[in-house]
Amino acid sequence: MRYLLLLISLLASCSAFAGNPEPMIIDTVHLEEVTLVSDYRKFQPGAKIDRLDSQLLKGMAEANLDQALSRLSPVYVKGNAGGLSTIRFRGTSASHTSIRFGGIDINSLTLGHANASGLATYLFDGISLQYGGSSAINGSGSIGGTIYLEQQNKWTKGQKLNFSSTIGSFGEKFYGTKIYLGKGNWESVTKAYWFQKENNFYFNNPFHENSYTNPSPVRERQQGAAIENKGFLQEINYRFNAGANIKSSFWYEDNWHEIQPNMASNNKSPAELQDNNFRSWLEYENRNSPFLIKIGAGYVHDEQLYQKNEDQLIVTDRLLSEASASYKTSPGSEIKAGALYKYIVPDVYSYSKEVIDYEQQLDLYLSYYFEPLKDLRATVNVRQMLVSNFKAPFTPALVLEYKAASSPKQQLTLTGGLSRSYRIPTFNDRYWGTQGNPNLKPEAGINLEAGLGYLRQMQHNHMRAKVNLFYMDVDNWIEWKPGFVDWEAQNVERVISKGLELQLQATVAFNKIESQWGANYSYNPVKEHNKQKQLIYTPKHSANLYADLNWKKYGITANGSYIGERTQILQGQSLPGHFLTNLSLRYRLNYKEHGLQFTAQMLNIFDIDYQNEALYAMPGRAFKLNISIDLRNEGR
Repeated sequence: MRYLLLLISLLASCSAFAGNPEPMIIDTVHLEEVTLVSDYRKFQPGAKIDRLDSQLLKGMAEANLDQALSRLSPVYVKGNAGGLSTIRFRGTSASHTSIRFGGIDINSLTLGHANASGLATYLFDGISLQYGGSSAINGSGSIGGTIYLEQQNKWTKGQKLNFSSTIGSFGEKFYGTKIYLGKGNWESVTKAYWFQKENNFYFNNPFHENSYTNPSPVRERQQGAAIENKGFLQEINYRFNAGANIKSSFWYEDNWHEIQPNMASNNKSPAELQDNNFRSWLEYENRNSPFLIKIGAGYVHDEQLYQKNEDQLIVTDRLLSEASASYKTSPGSEIKAGALYKYIVPDVYSYSKEVIDYEQQLDLYLSYYFEPLKDLRATVNVRQMLVSNFKAPFTPALVLEYKAASSPKQQLTLTGGLSRSYRIPTFNDRYWGTQGNPNLKPEAGINLEAGLGYLRQMQHNHMRAKVNLFYMDVDNWIEWKPGFVDWEAQNVERVISKGLELQLQATVAFNKIESQWGANYSYNPVKEHNKQKQLIYTPKHSANLYADLNWKKYGITANGSYIGERTQILQGQSLPGHFLTNLSLRYRLNYKEHGLQFTAQMLNIFDIDYQNEALYAMPGRAFKLNISIDLRNEGR
């Protein structure tokens, strides 16, 4: 694949900014059509949902989801230099974050989470982040937050092609292509990429083999942290008429990485892990009748192999089907009802067939959107999950949005929500050898949220400010702890997460320079009930800021992100906070409908020595160069 896609080198994504690129024009409704994503915005009008800028994601084609979130959002991503990275919203664990693709939650059914370092942003047209519990909309696991991996229907006429190539520090290479073909009523979208990184960076090792006699850190090269990821995504969409269409996605990932050794055992012969995932989703939509009807079906195959040992193969297969219908009862109200069915077959070497052979899950949900008062929008969502041999809680949610004041130049909005969220234990939690516990209770959370948003429009300049307060109380929190013989899954104390989030964005134009500025800050104490200590790997303070300037054919982006002190597993010890700064320069040439862009990027400009996970080294200053080519031959 790499030879086919090789175009002379170099990719450096614009390391850019976080935030919500919704139009800042007052009384303008954001109606960007996104396919293969549920109506999560429409039926959650007061929820906090930010969308990462698609142009910035396009500029950082070589990045995986963990890098995109670390550089473009204040969400904490725990991980090492590329082997495993997990997303943690508002102090929750990795299994409390849902990652949605079409009608599929791509989280592993055995582990409960997805490896964010193996999800290439190049395959997606947009990425949205929902903060807080959304189980009434997204089901089990949506306690801390949700990531939506989006595809947009462009209904291509003619042909469009993109080629992107990157080279970077520490043996990084990336080659990708996107091919769009269509005639307006149908389109084929093909995306493919190949990514490799040797990860042979230097770091200061305080835990070297002679640390007892020489306590000073020693400069060493990281061993055994190589990565190779390949992916392919095929979309085929057909539009029967303006109100009816059928859409499909077929996504295959082949990810391999060496399991990075820690600083104390830096060696050349690490273990390795192979993941293969196939995900497919087919959806039919019809708006021609008084009812909006959606019918979808999917198949997912997840496979993991450790050290090429076929005797320890971990496989799960899923069949999914979903149907929903919505009806506008009046101009200001709409009701939606639906059902999602899953048939799951695990084939895991450590599970006994006497305990689990297959599992069936059925989700029944109902949503009602209405406007009880002028300038007030509200939604009631309810969901009930039925699981074979298990009991899941009933999940209601109420979300509100009130336009408190509005004029041609400014707008003040109040939001609020109260919801229940839950997570059923994973297959590993319940069935892993003698350590799993089939009697575990499901985690159940109560979420409260209140927000204030202010928008100011000044001709071509805009400013948006938001403040959100949240409170989350999760009972029956599941952890793996030492038991009588070995580590085992247990329900532990209640966990309470609360905090404050601030967000500021501005668009400013002066002379011929267009600029975007912004900052995000989060204060998030998270503790077990009646305990004073912050939960491990949950920063109390996190923030990021950015600036993006464009002048004629030139662009420059700078951003910085701060992750505060985090308690680690070792008793009484913590990881210090760190601040990382990135810079990118770009130059774009346009000829008719075609484009050629060069980007140069420098990450971790000040060569900060830090750890994102205790005892695991992270790369210092790094450089990337990119070339991206867009070719168009679109019909009129």
